[in-house]
Amino acid sequence: MGFLRRGFDFLKMVLLEKGHLIYWCNIPSFIHTQRRVRRVPSGDKIRIGFILQVPNNWAVVESLYLAAKADPEVEPVILLMPEVDFQYYLRMTGVHPESVLRYAEGHFTESDRCISVYDPKSGAWTDPKSLALDYVFIPRPYDTYLPRPYRASRLRRITRVAYVPYSTPLMDDWNLMYNMHFIRNLSLIFCEKQFSYDYVRARLRPTVRSGDTKVFLTGFPKFDLNTAASDTESPLWPRKKSRGIMRVIWTPRWTTDPRLGATSFFTFMEQMPRLARECESIDLVFRPHPLAFENFIARGEMTEDEVAAYLAQFSPEHHLALDTSRTYYDLLWSSDVLISDVSSMLLDYLMTGKPILFCPTPAGKTTTEDPRFAIRDILDGLYIVRSFEEIRQTLAMLQGGVDPKRETRLRLAREMHRDGHIGEDILGLIKKDYFGAPCPT
Repeated sequence: MGFLRRGFDFLKMVLLEKGHLIYWCNIPSFIHTQRRVRRVPSGDKIRIGFILQVPNNWAVVESLYLAAKADPEVEPVILLMPEVDFQYYLRMTGVHPESVLRYAEGHFTESDRCISVYDPKSGAWTDPKSLALDYVFIPRPYDTYLPRPYRASRLRRITRVAYVPYSTPLMDDWNLMYNMHFIRNLSLIFCEKQFSYDYVRARLRPTVRSGDTKVFLTGFPKFDLNTAASDTESPLWPRKKSRGIMRVIWTPRWTTDPRLGATSFFTFMEQMPRLARECESIDLVFRPHPLAFENFIARGEMTEDEVAAYLAQFSPEHHLALDTSRTYYDLLWSSDVLISDVSSMLLDYLMTGKPILFCPTPAGKTTTEDPRFAIRDILDGLYIVRSFEEIRQTLAMLQGGVDPKRETRLRLAREMHRDGHIGEDILGLIKKDYFGAPCPT
């Protein structure tokens, strides 16, 4: 019976899960291309390309890029990629280079080698083969957002395609962050969590066994930059840091869709700003997700005028501030408490060792007993608050110097960040792969 059951599960996975059938049909082709590209080194240095398309995601690989930039055996190249619009995945309907070019101009220096892969005058894309790259990191697991020459399915024919997830799956959505249509074309995958590592290895078992797909459990390199900002101060806070003021960050989720976790925003939208206005000892910074109000308007849950009126109240004279910046590590480290729904921000904030109030949304798929639920591992270090009264009581407890979950948080932070040099660890694995040395997977 066990054999039949395993056979049934295998057939179900191959035939019903997206991308599995095409993965199995293309295994010989994938293995052939991988072994061919490994035999053609580009030159004296290991050339690693980093596709930069969404500036907010650059922090995910920045510590890896900086490690590569400091290594004399490595030549990192930043590929400035415009955001593109496609109709039905086939016809390109728009190219938008402004955001990434503006970010590059303000973020990089002459010592950074940046290549704009799109010529707006001719509408031509740089042939990736002409770049002679040994590895290319793709920032998001969706080929639909990339021009055809730079999709994983095309790049795998000329180079080794690598991937670090830009976030960790938070619920049971591993098939989004590690979807088969994308990961089947990857040579190296660097996982942030044990469940992700096991999930990917199980689905790519044939090419993992053959050594043509390498999967590593490295942790999240984004955490390197997080801890590096531990002594920074954010200019957003309404008042200077002092003993009698508690600095609170509020980050509700961006959607009311229960399939995507839902949000507590509409539950607390009036009470949270009022808390800071009425309580002299609290400063509150509201950091909405970039998609939040756009999504609320699209779903008819708020109007543009209602959004404008709501955000207008976040002013320093009321002990309130609004954060719409791309980077937020200085904000995290200069705060005292985080209040959040299910979000990758929980994992970022855990690195600070500071208290977290977690708001589980009753309508959302936050099944905390499910081992696939990413933050289940850290729930013991969070204060679970289900009402505004519980938020008030917990903040008052913390202001009184009582923090019973402190030691648990600090232990979890140490476990998550490993040795503090995740970017360097990933670069070391790339070099071993390049020189043919054994890589622990």
